[in-house]
Amino acid sequence: MVLGMPAEVKTFFAKPVRHCAKPIRGALAAMVLALLLAPHRRCLKTVAGQVLSHRCHGATISRRLRNPQWKTRDWYVTLYEGLHQEIDRWERRQAKDRRRQWIVAIDTTYHATMSEQMENLIVMSQPKDPRRQTTRQHAFLMGLLLTDRGARLPLPRKSYYTQEYCRKHRRRFRTTVQLAADMLKELRVPDEVDVVVVFDSAFDAEVIHRVCRRRGFRAVFPIDPNRVLARTANQDAALVSGEKVVAWTRNWSRKEFALLDLAMDSEDHVFARRRHADNLRVKKTRRRYAAAARRATVSKLGDCLIVASYKENPKVQLLPGQSAEWWAYHKAPVSYRKEDRRKPSRWHGKVLACTDPTATASQVIQWYEVRWQVELFFRELKSRMQFECYVLMQFEAVERYLDLLLMGLLLLEHQRLRDMQRDGDEVGQVWVQARTTDRLRMLEALCQRWNVQYLEERLRTTGGARRVLQELRRRVPCLVA
Repeated sequence: MVLGMPAEVKTFFAKPVRHCAKPIRGALAAMVLALLLAPHRRCLKTVAGQVLSHRCHGATISRRLRNPQWKTRDWYVTLYEGLHQEIDRWERRQAKDRRRQWIVAIDTTYHATMSEQMENLIVMSQPKDPRRQTTRQHAFLMGLLLTDRGARLPLPRKSYYTQEYCRKHRRRFRTTVQLAADMLKELRVPDEVDVVVVFDSAFDAEVIHRVCRRRGFRAVFPIDPNRVLARTANQDAALVSGEKVVAWTRNWSRKEFALLDLAMDSEDHVFARRRHADNLRVKKTRRRYAAAARRATVSKLGDCLIVASYKENPKVQLLPGQSAEWWAYHKAPVSYRKEDRRKPSRWHGKVLACTDPTATASQVIQWYEVRWQVELFFRELKSRMQFECYVLMQFEAVERYLDLLLMGLLLLEHQRLRDMQRDGDEVGQVWVQARTTDRLRMLEALCQRWNVQYLEERLRTTGGARRVLQELRRRVPCLVA
């Protein structure tokens, strides 16, 4: 229960709605704060009554999500650009003329539903059993910008629209790969910052590589098993009988591989891999690789660095006859079946490609490790932020709901920046390492301090105490919905 809006929250959301109507200016900050503080079992009633000074009927929340005047994506872009500039100014002072490096992780997230009435649903699977329902999903292309000091800024989302939805609403149909290319085109980067783009093999497409080359971004990704070597960069794979890249790496000699040990005290991107303070011990952060790298010219990709790596998973129990040494897995034949790749293995192999041939194997492996942060971001968005709990028929309402949650994440990152500016930015500090769950607890503490200060100021006089009691009687929960 929040008795009023904390000044920090109100100030953060003031800029994007400065020229909007008065009801919107008063409702945006309260609605985002209510979504952040809502309990795990979220419904419209709990959201509507979360902020005591802004209680409203539960149906009001649904109307706001359907209201075309709530241009949430435009507001999010305004908040994102403002926070982006503020973080850039602070990190530039911390870097002291040193070149910085930002990492952008791109992936697609889905929301599954059994509903047939929602708009813009993608039919993912048709069950063979007619008694079972068909799985349908919403798809969103998301990007996560990780700065030099560990700030995590969700890029403005790109919604995937089906062809049927595009015909109905007169929109242009674009694939997720085209949406990813547009997202990279719109990314604003300072001149003194190097950018590394990491993604999985689903985005290994010419349109994305073209954008990365034009903007000078490095791209790191698992290379497709069907990619072949070529004599020239523009040589067509269909006209080349070259050797497949993945199979080619299996012929590398043992002398080319070297063991690579990474831990919290030896990795380059310790800020990007934000962990809880209890998980910052070297024993818990240790990873072991066997890796080798060669420069090669790949068809339709050009001159790049190919890295063959094997990561150890010591928790996997060995079956009778299995070896614990990585070389046994390297000499095994290449399997192109997905079922075989999902089987647990002591050493998990992966062939990575980097469009910067001057990079090292250690750099490429550490860059690709950061890609997992976008998966953790999806988990926090769906579980802790409760993105998957919506039941909304109109897809525009779903987009506004997601934008409001992303605005809440920007608020948490803004609070983290304030804490680092005030108390320092050393690795291991709670406010530096805090992820979404810890930041939400810090936000609850901020609201609690606001509640106490609010009561202290008004209970000093008899008239103030009377007004507080009148306000509490007028805002009882039974009048919410």
